[in-house]
Amino acid sequence: MSDPRKTRRRSISSRPSRSAKGRQERVTELENPVSEDLDRKTVPQILQLINREDQKVPQTVGKTIHQIARAVEWAADSMVEGGRLVYIGAGSSGRLGVLDAAECAPTFNTDRVVAVLAGGPRAMFKPVEKIEDSPAFAERDLRKIRLSRKDILVGISASGTTPYTLAGVRYARKLGARTVAITCNPHAPLRRAARLAIVPVVGPEVVAGSTRMKAGTAQKLILNMLSTATMARLGRVLSGWMISVQLNNEKLRARGRKILAKLTGARPEAVEWALRASAGNLPVAILMLEKHISGRRANRLIRHSASPAALIRSALAGKRPGPRFPSVKMGDGLPKFAARR
Repeated sequence: MSDPRKTRRRSISSRPSRSAKGRQERVTELENPVSEDLDRKTVPQILQLINREDQKVPQTVGKTIHQIARAVEWAADSMVEGGRLVYIGAGSSGRLGVLDAAECAPTFNTDRVVAVLAGGPRAMFKPVEKIEDSPAFAERDLRKIRLSRKDILVGISASGTTPYTLAGVRYARKLGARTVAITCNPHAPLRRAARLAIVPVVGPEVVAGSTRMKAGTAQKLILNMLSTATMARLGRVLSGWMISVQLNNEKLRARGRKILAKLTGARPEAVEWALRASAGNLPVAILMLEKHISGRRANRLIRHSASPAALIRSALAGKRPGPRFPSVKMGDGLPKFAARR
């Protein structure tokens, strides 16, 4: 007589099964065989199990690099044309979009990464799941932010079936905007609704249906890559330096001083002067020190440049060897003490 536990374990599959209606079941809703008797395991065993499953995520995301790269090119093109990178989603997926958009403002000094969350700001702290089943709210919310064909809309949904997110993507396509889907379900309708789909199939969760776990981790990794690579393409980072950071607290001001000193080799007093004179705008401060120009002229150069990083690289390439540069007059926009060490 066969062991019923073994029989049950064999019946659980990580591959999509078909329901009575012939539809393929969502991968994110399937049971994970490794979670058998999860409630009977010790705490270290549970943590090791979760950690092993999590380790599969980066490799899975790596298989979607080609699609992410295309999304980055689209996002950069949209921003050059005056558009925005817009995320839309509900629940955990939507909150991840909000997190990424919120971080882009201080990190890259941009207000052109925007997130739309089903249920609005209150949904960040309190679930409002009913709204994600209402497609009409998606179009209403996108109208509020005046979504246009210049924008790129990224629909985020682990299952790829959320009505709110689906409706948002379909509305964006009607407008003629570029659309991208991020889903962990290879058979998701969201995949078909968008022009481009990024589909990391991370498999069933340790707790079936809890997509804040592997699916959420995959989505976060993709959003990190999408926004960071887009900003790199737009010249808002230089090598690994956060040159566009908003210097809003002491930690960030210290980071700004470090970046400025590292890139220009200027003395501490010159660094402080440049940061004050540029109102904390690092690209402006760098050009003031490197090109010996006023803040007004540096600002003008940056406004007319397609890439602040390329402009700064050009200025840095003009450095002459030697421990010091000649001082310049105050009228040139740089005080005499700004000579390099």
